[in-house]
Amino acid sequence: MRNTIVWHKPNIMPQSVKDRFTVDFEYVFFFAKSTRYYFEQQLEPHKESSLQRYRYSLEGSHIPGYVYPNERRGQPHAWKLNTSGRNKRCVWTVSTKGFSGAHYAVFPEALVEPMVRAGCPPRGLVLDPFLGSGTTAVVARKLARNFIGIELNPEYSGMALERLKPYLEQKSFHDFNPV
Repeated sequence: MRNTIVWHKPNIMPQSVKDRFTVDFEYVFFFAKSTRYYFEQQLEPHKESSLQRYRYSLEGSHIPGYVYPNERRGQPHAWKLNTSGRNKRCVWTVSTKGFSGAHYAVFPEALVEPMVRAGCPPRGLVLDPFLGSGTTAVVARKLARNFIGIELNPEYSGMALERLKPYLEQKSFHDFNPV
């Protein structure tokens, strides 16, 4: 296991529990089969405080383009700001989305997309051992990745196939046709 990601759900359904806190998150685990694996770092916008420190370094007497942390706080080295953004953190706030099918645990595409981008190159292969409604497979196809989906429940696999039809050239899961 390489990372544990916390999926924070800001629009969770209210719970009427009286003896505990309302749970508004799920864990998502990032696994790699070996120590050497494909990973494309995903970026998110910088916090305003980071940008302020960066602006100071441009205006101050330091080398332009570098941020100089406070050495008294154990941060002796300068770092160069990546203007594209900072490395994505492990707590992701993504709203849940409704789904017209009968599946109860549908991931939103916005949750799955950075995972597929980070862990699989274009034209690569995404494995979803719990296919469910097919969100991961839909995202994989939208991002020009191939996929293998495993689902034991025939109702869910049928639901996933219907959802995937606009993104597939083949007409069944048995006719594999790579991107």
